[in-house]
Amino acid sequence: MADLYQLREAPEEPLDCIYILQSTDSDPIDKLQFTAKERRPLKAKAEALGPRGEAGELISGECPLALAHRVTFVGVGDERELSHSKLREALGRVMRQATKNREYQIGLGVPVRVNGLTDAESRAFALLEASISDYTFDHFKSKKNEFEKIDGLHIMPLAGESEEVLEQRLQRVRLMRTAKQLARDLGNRPSNDLTPDALAAAVKTMTEEVKGLRVTVLGVKELQKEKMGGILGVSKGSIEEPRLIVIEHRPKKPKKSVVLVGKGVTFDSGGISIKPAAGMGWMKYDMCGAATVVGVMRAIAEMDLPIKIIGLIPAVENMPSGSATRPGDILTMANGKTVEVDNTDAEGRLILADALHFAARFNPDVVLDFATLTGACVVALGHEAAGIMGNDTALVESLRTLGEQTGERVWPLPLYDEYLGYLKSEWADIKNAGNRAGGVVTAGAFLKQFVPEKVSWAHLDIAGVAYHEKEHNGLPKGASGFGVVLVSSFLENLLS
Repeated sequence: MADLYQLREAPEEPLDCIYILQSTDSDPIDKLQFTAKERRPLKAKAEALGPRGEAGELISGECPLALAHRVTFVGVGDERELSHSKLREALGRVMRQATKNREYQIGLGVPVRVNGLTDAESRAFALLEASISDYTFDHFKSKKNEFEKIDGLHIMPLAGESEEVLEQRLQRVRLMRTAKQLARDLGNRPSNDLTPDALAAAVKTMTEEVKGLRVTVLGVKELQKEKMGGILGVSKGSIEEPRLIVIEHRPKKPKKSVVLVGKGVTFDSGGISIKPAAGMGWMKYDMCGAATVVGVMRAIAEMDLPIKIIGLIPAVENMPSGSATRPGDILTMANGKTVEVDNTDAEGRLILADALHFAARFNPDVVLDFATLTGACVVALGHEAAGIMGNDTALVESLRTLGEQTGERVWPLPLYDEYLGYLKSEWADIKNAGNRAGGVVTAGAFLKQFVPEKVSWAHLDIAGVAYHEKEHNGLPKGASGFGVVLVSSFLENLLS
């Protein structure tokens, strides 16, 4: 991705182009930090070009300033209707146009605000999305189009935005985009490359790049000692051995203790309850919950938050074979509960259950888990929000509010006690799946049985937002890195 800079003065060499976002109801030049000497010719150029700010509009001309060779006005439509997705799409247009024109150094002015957000919230969202909107995953392409990539993205300050404030904002953007790119890269790696063991190796590499993290990996013997029947049971059909990856951030005087749990099914065939062949390749993304945890752990290590934060990643591959767990089998979980396996394709909750029980030894105040858990969540919410449920309404509401601010939206779902009755088993304490009714919430009801007592907990079903089969609302095809910014912001807010 392009390096990120401030644009305060004329660079040594003029930029290839300056892109200025414009709405239909405001003058962008008045909102950007230009001197009077710069403002006059730029306004004259805008008047001559006649941009109206309508959505999808791109109008270019020679730049009348020494800053750049060209200036392009990018329409975003009515600012009173400007959403996260519309702004993200506009920023994507900028990057595509710059790449098409082979512009290597570009300036960007974003004097527009997302409807419903404060100026600061909107600025934070816009800068991060601008910085990551040129993301591509080309690790496995033999020929990379390096010549087409933008080298430098120079951010134009807003009127009244001091150099110090802008640099603080850009520093946080650099940190967050590195973490989000890490989550996307992990999610996009194919399953023959990212096995449970390879995921553990990637986490170790990450912890070597930043200070303040340590990692421990539990293998089969340790999992057997911990009696983690869920993790061991799901992995039985695969030649790839399971892992429980433990990432720890332990400051000297922590003010809070939080455990993050991420589902790490590196490939999900469905096991004996095998999935249809069409679309099965997308199941490499069944570890996006794990990717979220890895990205967040990197971000909080660089922020050095005074919070004890533990990341737990149960990593397995779910495959059919002669040794695989069968429908009707009964597993004994780490907390002693027995589970009848009604459907081997409901495997994510089995591995999360063991990890949630394991979380108790860290004495957490809050536990959050992230999982591409149910197709039912996609049916309910589409690809616009994750489902969220938990045992603490204040926690759920806090995450919902932050989701609106960060553009990583979550929507609350009920978790009534009656849903547990949908999982009643004749042969064991509980079944791992019920009928089609309430699939997303019965999964949450199952997980709730393994949450440590007297701990605030929320479960985020990210199945509809963790990856996209095609470009969606300005997000690229593939892994989205959903949750990294949301959870990092939540952890920061715990200190206030």
